[in-house]
Amino acid sequence: MTGNKKKFPVFLLGYFIFLAALVLFWAYVLGYVRDCLITYEASQPERVIEAFVTELEEGKIDEMITFPAAGNRFEDMDIVKNRYMSYLTGQNISFEKASGSYDVQKPVYNIYAGDRKMASIALREVSSQPLMFILAVQEWEISSVEPVFDTGEKNLLIHVPAGCTVEINGVAADERELTGSEWDMEEFEYAAEYVEVPYIVEYEVAELFEAPEVVIRDSYGREMEYTEEEGVIEALAFPAGQIEDALADYVLQNAKNYSDFFSGDLAGGRNSVQPLRYMFPKDSYFLEQADHYRRNDLWMYSQHQTPTFANESVSNYVRYSEDFFSCDVYFEKTMVLTKTGEVRTVVTNDKYYYVNIDGKWVVVDMRTILGE
Repeated sequence: MTGNKKKFPVFLLGYFIFLAALVLFWAYVLGYVRDCLITYEASQPERVIEAFVTELEEGKIDEMITFPAAGNRFEDMDIVKNRYMSYLTGQNISFEKASGSYDVQKPVYNIYAGDRKMASIALREVSSQPLMFILAVQEWEISSVEPVFDTGEKNLLIHVPAGCTVEINGVAADERELTGSEWDMEEFEYAAEYVEVPYIVEYEVAELFEAPEVVIRDSYGREMEYTEEEGVIEALAFPAGQIEDALADYVLQNAKNYSDFFSGDLAGGRNSVQPLRYMFPKDSYFLEQADHYRRNDLWMYSQHQTPTFANESVSNYVRYSEDFFSCDVYFEKTMVLTKTGEVRTVVTNDKYYYVNIDGKWVVVDMRTILGE
């Protein structure tokens, strides 16, 4: 008697096959989902920012950040870069999405070194591929990096005569630095009636990091000395040059003639100011003053022998323009009184201001030099 062979139920076989297929399916799905999520996560814009931060920590700012000039035109950008790097050194660098950055295709992130904001980075989506129907794989690139850096705290006001050249670290200041403030120079009050005279203008140079090298030159290219006090530079003294011999002789003789007029020694001077007219403009105050002296005070001058002159010099010649200069005249004039034989010495130490009128140099002002 042969026994009946027990058969494995077809239903169970199908069931196990179905379960196996289902497990494999879900294993595939889960693996696919995992891979998609990994791909999706890797395509997030934060990964680009993380890579930027890593390079920043490695000091590769030259490859990533372009610095403008140092907040001014007069300092090298290396000053800013070096200061920027000093803020990064030893700091924890982090980032966060900027508040108000709502454009999903152009997000903006802020970079921090500790609590200090160092940069704003704008990204741009360059491609997007669908992923799992509801996700997308995106590719990003940095569209701009705006470094955040301090500006310098050193500000300068520079006062110079108009027409002078001001150089800051070898860069010429121009109308961009002019404040519009200007004022007259008291020294040229009377000369201004006859010729265009120098006046003071003001430059402002702001946001310097370091004390600059300042060079100031007059309109003839001569370097001018200056003073600096509490952030204000002033170069108001024009440099002296070499006067021509003929002009020096002319100036010296004029000064001696003027002195002789007041001591009654200039020929014709007791009768009128005509012997002095060649020295001055026709409407000169000094002619009026001389005439008043001749009429009222000349009689008081003691009689004396013909004066002699010693230690004569013409110095500190300053040329302000083609038609205007000044110089210092010094001499010692000795007179021997006729009645008593007493010797009197009068020292002249004056600054003369000359203007060229109709091709002739004439005196428009003279001032006693004090303290010498």
